[in-house]
Amino acid sequence: MKLGLLAAAIALLTIPVRVEGRVWTVGRGDADFPLIAPAIAAAADGDEVRVGAGVYREDLRLDRRVSIVGEGQPVLFGTGNGTVIDVRADGCEIRGLVIDGTGIGATNQMDAAVRLSSNRNAVTGNVMRRVFYGVVIAGGADNTIAGNDIEGLLDRPFGRRGDGIYVYRGSRNHVVGNRIVGQRDAIFLQYAHAGRVEGNEVTESRYGLHDMFSDDTLIRSNVFRNSLVGANLMNSRRLTLEHNEFAGNRGVTAVGLSLKDCDASSILHNRFVANARGLQLDGSSGNKFFDNDFSHNDVAVRLQASAERNTFSRNRFHQNWSDVVESGGGSTTLWSHDGTGNAWGRYAGFDFDGDGIGESAHPLLRPFERIEGTNEIARLYLQSPAAGALDLVARSAVQKDTASADPHPIAKNGSGNLFRGTPSKKVPGTVFWLTAAAVVLLLKMGSGAIFSRVTR
Repeated sequence: MKLGLLAAAIALLTIPVRVEGRVWTVGRGDADFPLIAPAIAAAADGDEVRVGAGVYREDLRLDRRVSIVGEGQPVLFGTGNGTVIDVRADGCEIRGLVIDGTGIGATNQMDAAVRLSSNRNAVTGNVMRRVFYGVVIAGGADNTIAGNDIEGLLDRPFGRRGDGIYVYRGSRNHVVGNRIVGQRDAIFLQYAHAGRVEGNEVTESRYGLHDMFSDDTLIRSNVFRNSLVGANLMNSRRLTLEHNEFAGNRGVTAVGLSLKDCDASSILHNRFVANARGLQLDGSSGNKFFDNDFSHNDVAVRLQASAERNTFSRNRFHQNWSDVVESGGGSTTLWSHDGTGNAWGRYAGFDFDGDGIGESAHPLLRPFERIEGTNEIARLYLQSPAAGALDLVARSAVQKDTASADPHPIAKNGSGNLFRGTPSKKVPGTVFWLTAAAVVLLLKMGSGAIFSRVTR
């Protein structure tokens, strides 16, 4: 969450400085108005409406550039008949409010705490509780949604909840440092190109992030935890996902990160921990997966047959029930890049020359993982004695099919040790050759002894 707060602070610094106008006060005593709507009606373009502590029950509409700033966390209850704050002018600011009482979509509308249909607005530092939608951006660009706390209708099934932040047909919008709980889709980008999703914390939602037809999106330093799907990205190109955490997303169809028909993207330095499936690829091609950590997942990576020409390098796989499961044959996945593969907890090979790369390839699919690729119900027997016996027989036999293999696995005790981050010791070349010579000598001595016994 510290990363989220830092990202929100940076986002606030990027908001354009406003030309100072008149300040109108709302509240008790000597305030200019007892309610917010009359103050907005009196405000001119560029004015600020400063709302004091208290409870206000009204819906608001901004048709001119106005800032609404809460002091002491005033509570704004909507009438329950639609959206609470409807922003139609450019350059407005909504900050420091507690917003409650949206409609619940009874008329099939996206009833929201804040709705933006304009550009260059800032919605920052608000608390939105028991809302159908938190923030909706409908056609607006260059808006900043930062540092808000959004909670959905937790007593309703996901199908009857709205989204935390929904961006539709708007480019270059920034969603930064928000905390979102209990929404259908916590963050939903649709036809929203070149957006930025950074430093958010999402829990207990259907999809933590849902991204459709939104190219060139930056998704960085977010936490997607304890949802059905951490992030579901679809029909998008040139995405960048880095330094995110996908953790504890569990269920029959649950997955940490799913890419469906997404191409030419970079997935770097992310953590996939304790998910039903860490990463799932379907119809996605030409993506790079570098320096990610997969640990304690049921399945770390599941590849559909339609996923082609993806590259995995310098990733860490440890303590997963299954590291890789493939559906269909003829995979074109590349498991190394520039001579460097991945670090596998199950790798049993050696690094004789001390260059950090194992001397033998690492086969990715164990017998049950091959079976599961065509029949997912086989996972029920993954930890059974029969599965262990089958794996033992397979490891004892000569492996002819090495198509699904990492040709250059990182050795755990080599210079590329990625499991503990500790310096590793290379095996000096002289030690390698001395060891080899000793083995040859012992073989010769052993064969001579056997020959002498036979000739007696």
